[in-house]
Amino acid sequence: MEEQKRERHTRHHPVRAFFRGMYTEVAFSGESLRINGRGLLFGLVVGLLVGVWGGLFARLLGAANHLREGTGWAMFLLPLAGLLVVWMYRRGGIKTAGGTDLIIQAARGEQPVSRLLAPVIFAATLLTHGFGGSAGREGAALQLGGSLAELVRKGGKLGAEFQDLAIMCGMSAGFSAVFGSQITAALFALEISCVGILPLGGLFPCVVSSLAAGTVARAMGVRAMRFYLSASTPDVLFYGQVLVLGIACGLLSILVCYTFSGVRAGLARLFPNPYLRVVVGSAGVMVLTLILGTKAYLGTGEALIAQAIDQGRAAPQDCLLKLLLTALTLGAGLKGGEIVPCFAIGASFGCVVGPLLGLPAPYAAAVGMVSLFCGVTNCPLTALMLGFEVFFFCNPGGFLMAVAASFLVSGYSGLYAKQKFAFSKTASPEGLAHEARRERTGPL
Repeated sequence: MEEQKRERHTRHHPVRAFFRGMYTEVAFSGESLRINGRGLLFGLVVGLLVGVWGGLFARLLGAANHLREGTGWAMFLLPLAGLLVVWMYRRGGIKTAGGTDLIIQAARGEQPVSRLLAPVIFAATLLTHGFGGSAGREGAALQLGGSLAELVRKGGKLGAEFQDLAIMCGMSAGFSAVFGSQITAALFALEISCVGILPLGGLFPCVVSSLAAGTVARAMGVRAMRFYLSASTPDVLFYGQVLVLGIACGLLSILVCYTFSGVRAGLARLFPNPYLRVVVGSAGVMVLTLILGTKAYLGTGEALIAQAIDQGRAAPQDCLLKLLLTALTLGAGLKGGEIVPCFAIGASFGCVVGPLLGLPAPYAAAVGMVSLFCGVTNCPLTALMLGFEVFFFCNPGGFLMAVAASFLVSGYSGLYAKQKFAFSKTASPEGLAHEARRERTGPL
């Protein structure tokens, strides 16, 4: 009764209602700032730590690339480097097949992270790149960041309930340190583990860790990936062209994901012994490279990206050869990542297909790179921000159309088997917010 009287009294006194509402909101804001103060400190510490290690990793990766490209003998030691990688993982008791999937599970609080993961993935990726493997670097960055963030959490005596936040901060810091795309990094850490759900409670700490890591890495001389494009006039024909290219990249993403998983499963079935598997797979990479007579498809593929976007030039076979060599490298048990090779595959594909649709080759290469990234990761918001950040908002509507099309067409395939889907990708009679009928129809 008293509460009803108070409500009637407040309703008849708008000034009192205004100040009561203001007081409630300000009190909530103060409590939120108090709680997130710990998140600010944690994100800052993680960002600074991962930024230093990420900057060091990028610099050493450059030296490894110089060893591979500047010598004629390094590639012939790839099988030996592979044996060392497998030994390190087995010695450290780390699941070799887990990779980034382990970090995604840890970001949901489902899996602990080994304290040895950071140094092992650090060394394994450098060995892979230095001796002629075809792989990316983001897998190492995400795992390095997640592992270091867990060490900070445990060292700070934070409970297990903070593990998910710690891993997301580490992922955003690692991605930012290596790629230099700080907004993209923060979004990726939030979006990757469960498609359709953004845990925005972690936004502020992830932003802090991403900005801190990116700033430290830039100070250490790590260059961000940036390209300048010439803008074309967006019209109905233009949007139709990028729509078709986005659909093509979505279909290509299915081929990419199934190739990675198929080669990995095939090698594991044929060669159950991991030491024999890595020797055979490494030898396959080495022989194919000798047959092709070029090292262009080894490493991350950044030279292919620059060639497609800066010069508007790519050979029709570039995307398929890069896909095959990367699948062999990672399927054999060597380490690195899939995302930068997918950048190269998408850029090469877009550069070839785009002009057939009437698009400028450099812009089509950029759209292909971003669209394929969306298709293989199922992260449309991250992909869109990647296009904006890396290409300086050049014709953003084209990226928006292509990313939306690729996300829809790529289905439930993806690079990461442990990624979950909260909702269906398509509208249905049940509405947009109905649950996905299955978690994964793509490769396991």
